[in-house]
Amino acid sequence: MRIGLGYDAHRFAEGTKLVLGGVEIAYDKGLAAHSDGDVLIHALCDALLGAMALGDIGQHFPDTSSDYKGIDSRLLLRKVDKMMRQRGLKLVNADMTLVAQEPRLAIHIEAMRTNLAADLNTAKMNISVKATTTEKMGFCGRGEGIAAMATVLIE
Repeated sequence: MRIGLGYDAHRFAEGTKLVLGGVEIAYDKGLAAHSDGDVLIHALCDALLGAMALGDIGQHFPDTSSDYKGIDSRLLLRKVDKMMRQRGLKLVNADMTLVAQEPRLAIHIEAMRTNLAADLNTAKMNISVKATTTEKMGFCGRGEGIAAMATVLIE
């Protein structure tokens, strides 16, 4: 058994789509990033890569490469899943938390769980996604961006 922890944060940006857990969310701002800015998937990728002792998402999918400009983060997650399977490893479970004052995310969580379970070839019961606010404290609380944390167990 191996445990991994991931964290990601992005600031809001005008003129971009808000994508979290592979779900496009109607909101007046998206997240600034080289890829689609999906902080939930980025944190999950970092957790999985960390559990495999393979560094972080930036080492494998650098933001200096045009190959990843605007890329759907679900494709990155599938690549990380392939790395895991090539090493004879599989996900036991993932527990993730999104931190955002706005928008409200609870109605999108089941769709996120469905996407992530499909991308990781696992049962939905192995994927937990939660959302919280920071009671208007910090950059998330001031509505400047969104952060995500992920913890995984692989075997």
